[in-house]
Amino acid sequence: MIISTIASHSSLQIILGAKREGFKTRLYASPKREKFYASLPAVDELIVADDMKEILSDEGIIIPHGSFVAYLGLDAIEKSEARFFGNKRFLKWETKFELVDKALEKAGIPQVESVDLSEVRDDELYFVRIEGPKGGSGHFIAYGGELEEKLKPIEEKYRIERFIDGVYIYVHFFYSPILNRLELLGVDERLVIADSNKRRPFKALPYTIVGNKAVALRESLLPRLYDYGLAFVEAMRKLEPPFIGPFALHFAYDGDFHCIGFASRIDGGSNAKHWYSALYWGEEMLMGERIAREIKLALQEERLEEVVT
Repeated sequence: MIISTIASHSSLQIILGAKREGFKTRLYASPKREKFYASLPAVDELIVADDMKEILSDEGIIIPHGSFVAYLGLDAIEKSEARFFGNKRFLKWETKFELVDKALEKAGIPQVESVDLSEVRDDELYFVRIEGPKGGSGHFIAYGGELEEKLKPIEEKYRIERFIDGVYIYVHFFYSPILNRLELLGVDERLVIADSNKRRPFKALPYTIVGNKAVALRESLLPRLYDYGLAFVEAMRKLEPPFIGPFALHFAYDGDFHCIGFASRIDGGSNAKHWYSALYWGEEMLMGERIAREIKLALQEERLEEVVT
């Protein structure tokens, strides 16, 4: 059995996890990235391609990540006859504000407050979020009095949110159909270019994500987050069944949790070193490894059709 993915986003932990669980690995890489990925012994087969849609003809099990929608498009993914780990129809749910709202409302998870431009106050801070998973690219913070001018060049769909003075955390879950359980595997925070505002006076800087670091969260908060994870799984089981594998809920926390979105696949923040997996498995495990473990368990029990679409 071969585990395949596109050489981007979370592919390093996907191939490392696959190798640890005894699978062969195949990566599809653009020519400009060939040298790096070709240097990795964990890659059994490297396919250099100008068009990543070649992966849609792959005969292995494809692990989607955050770059798949950008490279392939939702329509091509959903119509593909290739085997994807997880529910390929779930991938679209993080890409539109309307779908994000529908999922979180169904789950009863509190969201950050959004406002219309006509409602903003000049002296208050707001966060402008661009629609879709863009790694923070295009997002910005501004006072209400600045917004009208700053929004003029924005062509993408956006949302104005009240800025929350708090901690921003990203919580990584894995739902196992084989074991019928939800696992909370890690929490991270994002390193963004705008973080440099901590080191010098405020100026307009992009919120582009450049990395992730693990967070050992205050333990009293974990049960509430786990309940949110359970509620999300139950909601999506009704909205877009079946529910399979990794996802992440994104929160701003100021004493209360305010959800700012979610990832409907392996999230880049799980690339950081997390230890919560040892509570379930007796060993620390990458999310990529957890995916491969689920495939391995499914194969052993002849239930592969329950974890792929």
